[in-house]
Amino acid sequence: MTKSFPQIGCKWFLTTTTTSSSSPPIKSIGQYRAYSPQHFYNNRVLEKYAYQSVNTVTLRQLIVFGRNITKDRLIKSANYVRSELPIRLAHRIRDFQSLPFIIGTNPHIAMVYELYWLAFEKLRKIPLIKDMDENDEFCNTLKGLLKEHLVVIPQLSMGISECSNHLPPDQLDKFMSIMLRSRISRRVLAEQQITLTENWNDHGYIYGADGIGDNINIGIVSTQCNSNDIVEKCAHMTRNLCRVIYKVEPPEVIVNNQVDTTFAYIPDHIEYILYELLHNSIRSYPPILVTICSSPTDIYFRISDQGGGISDDIYSNIWSFASSTSSNKKFKNFIQVPQMAATVQEYEQLIISPTLNLGIGLPMSKVYVEYWGGGINLFTMDGYGTDAYVKISRLGNKEENLE
Repeated sequence: MTKSFPQIGCKWFLTTTTTSSSSPPIKSIGQYRAYSPQHFYNNRVLEKYAYQSVNTVTLRQLIVFGRNITKDRLIKSANYVRSELPIRLAHRIRDFQSLPFIIGTNPHIAMVYELYWLAFEKLRKIPLIKDMDENDEFCNTLKGLLKEHLVVIPQLSMGISECSNHLPPDQLDKFMSIMLRSRISRRVLAEQQITLTENWNDHGYIYGADGIGDNINIGIVSTQCNSNDIVEKCAHMTRNLCRVIYKVEPPEVIVNNQVDTTFAYIPDHIEYILYELLHNSIRSYPPILVTICSSPTDIYFRISDQGGGISDDIYSNIWSFASSTSSNKKFKNFIQVPQMAATVQEYEQLIISPTLNLGIGLPMSKVYVEYWGGGINLFTMDGYGTDAYVKISRLGNKEENLE
């Protein structure tokens, strides 16, 4: 079971009031209050799920299970997701309940709390899935929830910004990191089930268990992520946006690939990480050097620029969601971003302006890296430049990191 956060002041929710089984409509942000009746559910129902341990998965498990998919295995997977998502939501709802009362009164925080309760209530009531029609209906429910929860990152970010005076930054950072890692985990399970189902329903699509068809993309997981191709793609995207948005010729990105390595990963995750690091470096004038190397267990990326480095006051807070120097001003820009999936496609398609400084790029990259047991670090020389290091597992055997 995941750990709760330190209880400072009063808990938000100590009631056992029940509500109607139907989900109330999502309200405007100003209507959300911690003691709105829609927020109150019987905590005894929640405890049944919150006291259960999360059953984590690895990339390798997703691949092996999905590669040899059958109708029975797809239904089995659906029931795993059906039973697992309410448990993961219950753990996070408990974390919300352990926050100080004053933070719970923030309308942005209260909005996310209510969304989690509504999703928890909807998912826990889904009966055992017995056939493909019921699985298709379940996937449609997941699609709806994924769309509804696109507001979570902006709302949490604005809420944390507005509550930064009510809890120490390290506790707010821990809360935000765990919330976002858990969010990633739920989306991975949901999107994997949706994609496997869509591919199964596409009669022209065959998973390559017998060497026929697509043996590379197993749901949302790619078994053949190429280190050089991913860097080239992110560099091309970053340089192109620099031309379009800033109207200047960007510095060259030189890839020093010590080994042409393929590995299993979710492309959206690694692309987001490398894009954010390159986007930070692209404002430098000398060429950016990207070095790729590997060990038997890990792959390493180093991004080196000569863009002047990072000053000490900023460097000490680069991984923080909650520090006053890193978030308060920038997080207010989320007013212009009502929804966010945290993918590079949002910048590539200009759904989110690349010039809009949200203050979440590096902390979110760290969340993505650590979710599959990797690591990220930055070393800087103020007045000269910065080196960013990323390490990810190439074996796909690391369990989800939800702490």
